[in-house]
Amino acid sequence: MKSSARVLSILCLIGIATTGSNAGTKWQKQEEKKPEKLICYECNSLYDSRCADPFDPYTLGYVDCNLKDPPGHLNNTLKPILCRKTVQKVDGKIRVIRGCGYLPEKREDNECTKRLGTHNVQVTYCACKKSFCNGAHSVTNPSISLKIATALIVITKCLK
Repeated sequence: MKSSARVLSILCLIGIATTGSNAGTKWQKQEEKKPEKLICYECNSLYDSRCADPFDPYTLGYVDCNLKDPPGHLNNTLKPILCRKTVQKVDGKIRVIRGCGYLPEKREDNECTKRLGTHNVQVTYCACKKSFCNGAHSVTNPSISLKIATALIVITKCLK
């Protein structure tokens, strides 16, 4: 009886560790989807140091991106589709910028993109598609391999 309870608890842990993905959203037809609110943190650490990392989202405001006009250099018909977090390092000084994004992300793996430039410039650009997601230190979700590794560690501890 004890071993079957242990196996059941292990299976539950594996189930918990592997959930949280967007499973099921593929089955919904595109025309049935209603536009969702996209709320992002919007700030610039050059003007407000609370925007920098570590970020305290409770002290800064956020914006409903659907109510904002796109920046002037973009087509006025574009709709917001993601939240952005950009970390710029110029001559050793770090600036964090958070806000709405209107252009699609070219990467599909949810990883941040790093760019190195001339004159000691480095930029890390992250994009995510859920409300408030640009408040995290990294806007990527933990990978499935990290979840499985955690579950395996717990399982081996339980079996000892």
